[in-house]
Amino acid sequence: MDIRRDRHPSTKRVVLPTKNLRLGILAIGVPVLVYLGVVASRYDGRSYLRGDCQYYFYVAVSLIGDGDVDLANNLPPPFARHSDDIALDQRGRFVPKHPLWMALFATPWIAVFGAPGALVFNLLQLVLLLFLILKLSMRFATAWGSSLATLLTGVATILPHYVWNFSPDVFSSLMLLAGLVALPPTGASNRARHLLSGVFLGIAAVSKFSLFLAVPGIPLVCGRPLKATLSFLSLGFAVPLLLQAGLNLHLFGSPLTTSYDRMAKIEGNNVTVHSQRSDFNRPLTAGVRDQIMDPAHGLLYTSPITLLAMVGLYPLARENRSATLYLLITFVSIFLFFSTYDLWAASHFGNRFLMPVMVLATIPLASLIDRIGGGR
Repeated sequence: MDIRRDRHPSTKRVVLPTKNLRLGILAIGVPVLVYLGVVASRYDGRSYLRGDCQYYFYVAVSLIGDGDVDLANNLPPPFARHSDDIALDQRGRFVPKHPLWMALFATPWIAVFGAPGALVFNLLQLVLLLFLILKLSMRFATAWGSSLATLLTGVATILPHYVWNFSPDVFSSLMLLAGLVALPPTGASNRARHLLSGVFLGIAAVSKFSLFLAVPGIPLVCGRPLKATLSFLSLGFAVPLLLQAGLNLHLFGSPLTTSYDRMAKIEGNNVTVHSQRSDFNRPLTAGVRDQIMDPAHGLLYTSPITLLAMVGLYPLARENRSATLYLLITFVSIFLFFSTYDLWAASHFGNRFLMPVMVLATIPLASLIDRIGGGR
C-alpha cells in the first residue's frame, strides 16, 4: 500500500523527521500507559484466560508438555464443560477447535513465564499492532493525522478491553497489518517483500478464516507489474495454507475439513460432531442493524470512532482511490459476513470479530483528521 497519490505518481515518499518521531512515540505511548493501567487494575477481576482464550493456552501447554495437540490430558474436567469449544479428530481424540497459530507464536512466552506468559504476549502484540497501524497510516496521511488517529484507535475502540486477555483477534489483526505494511509501494516490484507479505496475509487468513475476505482486494494495492508481484505474494500466501491443509488432512482426513467442521458436542458420555457453518443463519438486515445499534456490542456504543472514520473514506479516495477501494471492499465483506453469524455478540465487550475493521479504519480516520486540520 502506497503513500503516493494516484493522480500524482511523482510525489516522493515522506521522510519522518525527529519532531514527528516524537508524535509517533506519543501515539503509541499513551495507549500503552492505558494498557498498563488495565493490567494493574486486573480489568474486571476475572481471569485473562477467559472464553476462547483458555483454549489457545491449553494448546500451548500441550505443545510444550506433550509435543502434540491431543488435549485430553490438558483440559480441566469435566469434559462436558468444553462442549463446542474443542473438536474431535478422525481418531476420536479431543483436539483444538481454534487455529493453532497464535498458540505457536506464544509458546516460547508461556514456556518461560507459565500462564502469565500469555498476558505478556498479548501486551506485546498490542504494542506491535499500534506500531503497524501508525506505520501504515503514515503512507496516506501526515505524521500528525496518523499519530492522532493511532492514539484514538488505541484508546477509543474496543482494544483496551482486550488487554486483560489472550486475544486471537488481536493476533489475526496484527498479521493482517503486517502483511499490508510489508507490501512495497504500488509502483514497485520487490520479490522479497511480496513474498513476506503473502506469508503474513496467509497466517492472518488461517488464524481467522474470515480474513480470507481481506485478500481478494489485494491486487488493488500490489506493486507493478501485477503478474510478477502477485506470483510471489501468492507463493508466500500458499505456505501457511499448505501447512494448515496438511494439519487438516492429518487430524480430520481431508485438507478441506477444518476443526470448525468437527466441533465436539458433549452430553454426558455421548459425543457428537457438528459444523459451525450451521451458525450462519442470522437474517442479514438484523445483523447489520445490531452490529451498529446493539447497546452492548454495537459499534455506535462500543467503538463510535470507527463509524466516524468511515467519513474519512471520501478524502482518502481523493488521494488514493485504489487503497480506498481495497478498504471499502474489506470493510463491507467482513461486516456483512458477521451480520449473518448467530454468535456475533459472544464477546465480553463490543464485537471482537470486527477488530480488523477497527484497526484498518485508522487509515481513513487519519485522512479525515488531516482534512479537518488542513494537513493535506
